[in-house]
Amino acid sequence: MKNKIGRNDLCPCGSGKKYKKCCISIGKLDSAKTWVNDAGMHVIAPGERLTKSQIEQMTKEYQNQIRNSPMWEQMVKEHSTDKAEELLKEFKAEVL
Repeated sequence: MKNKIGRNDLCPCGSGKKYKKCCISIGKLDSAKTWVNDAGMHVIAPGERLTKSQIEQMTKEYQNQIRNSPMWEQMVKEHSTDKAEELLKEFKAEVL
């Protein structure tokens, strides 16, 4: 497990922005434990369980951040735009 992501570290989503200017705003994750491994970015945060609509909103925001990142440009370059959109559907927030 990797150490907690710092506010001034690069965001693990690949946007090239600092974490505080990117994904930290998705869930106000200041007090959360976050790490990245082969399965993706993980967050453990205190609080009540998220609703289905909150999870869907997080997924939309996450997918929009990917569309505005260098990762998206690479996906479109390696695949077609249609295939990249299809692959983007796999990027989603989940609660386990």
